[in-house]
Amino acid sequence: MKPGHFYCEHCGVAHFGAPALNLKLPDPVIEAQSRGHRVSTGSSVCQILNPKPKRHFIKSNIEIPIDGGKKKLDYGGWVEVEHSDLMTYLNYRNVMKKVRIPGFLASKFPGLEDSYGTPVLLTVKHEDYYPHFQPLEESSSMYQDFHKGISSREADLRINSWLLVTHEYMR
Repeated sequence: MKPGHFYCEHCGVAHFGAPALNLKLPDPVIEAQSRGHRVSTGSSVCQILNPKPKRHFIKSNIEIPIDGGKKKLDYGGWVEVEHSDLMTYLNYRNVMKKVRIPGFLASKFPGLEDSYGTPVLLTVKHEDYYPHFQPLEESSSMYQDFHKGISSREADLRINSWLLVTHEYMR
């Protein structure tokens, strides 16, 4: 994997290295906004408030091993959870306790669209800014990537295509 320069929308600075491939909002929230539904958005939690039933989403990451785990390709997306699990997350994220929360992937990652809606398991730990998730459906491409890894060449292709689509690449 070849590091390069990229623009970080989070801090507004150009960095050298490999960016996290990050989605700002869950797909259902984007769809709800376009329909004029009432939503609440934040950097770590989003909700669809109206129409009912309410839907709840937690920002999370997955690290895909590259070249046998020497490096990682980091994806940032969203997991839909039940209200009680959202409350667990909000109550435990700032204390020294590890919590696992079931959910469903609510982000369509380019090239891994078949993984949208698959069951995942969030692991919330105090030291992480965002929890990490692991895919549970063996037939999904994200599950295969998570367990088998990808090559450096594949990681470069994914990063370059992502940057072309999101226009975050600094030349």
